[in-house]
Amino acid sequence: MAQVVEYQIKGTSDVPQQTEKAKKAMSEMEKQTAAIGKKFTEIGKDLFMGFLAPMVLIQQAVSFISQSIEKARQDAKDAVDFAAGIKFEEIKTSPVDQTTRYMAQKLQVDLRTEKEKEQATLAREVVTEEFLKRDPRGRQYFFKEAATGDEGPGMSEASLSKFKYVQDAVAKIVEDDMKKALAVEKAKTEEEKKKSANPPAMFAGDNSVFGIGNSPQMNILNAQVELQKQANEYLAVIAASAGGQADFTKDQTGGMASQVNYKDYTKTV
Repeated sequence: MAQVVEYQIKGTSDVPQQTEKAKKAMSEMEKQTAAIGKKFTEIGKDLFMGFLAPMVLIQQAVSFISQSIEKARQDAKDAVDFAAGIKFEEIKTSPVDQTTRYMAQKLQVDLRTEKEKEQATLAREVVTEEFLKRDPRGRQYFFKEAATGDEGPGMSEASLSKFKYVQDAVAKIVEDDMKKALAVEKAKTEEEKKKSANPPAMFAGDNSVFGIGNSPQMNILNAQVELQKQANEYLAVIAASAGGQADFTKDQTGGMASQVNYKDYTKTV
């Protein structure tokens, strides 16, 4: 019985101390955990910076090299353009010799031809792809070709448009449409040539160039006639006030106008 009492007293009296020890142990563990986490964070930063710094330097080096290459290309293009742009009459005084000038001009033509070929190839692929996507006839051809074509199912319009046999097939489908469009364009061009070859007469009453109203020449004549009418009206007013002839559009001298001495109304008596 005494042992039980002693155990109970000891057990109850040690609880606060044991609790405090547990709290201190947990606190120490949290501190150590935080310190370890901080250490790993710092290590991670160091590793990241150690990895990032060389990458930044590499990126700067790549950028510098790219800019240098681009500048070299631009300088080369400017030099070729300069050499090719020398006029014939400037050959004798130019630092560019005839051979360099000729080769520069030839290079420009070759580069332009190559670029035009690339653009033509790309244009054919693009229009073929869009025809397969937009035109009902193109959709029908696409579904048939995508299902049974030699290239196998699952091909997209963009993929099929790169094959020459597909481009040729599309060209065959739109051949009649193209011929009609060319006929309309040709007729329009010939009509414009006829208009430019047969300009309207100097004083034509209708304006076939502008399509509406009188021609510019007729408008000028009408303006001159209107000014003459106003001048006659002013002369009539002056003549009436001085007792002279009122109508200057009629000959009132009986055919003797050249022998009549007209009074000068600009002078005062």
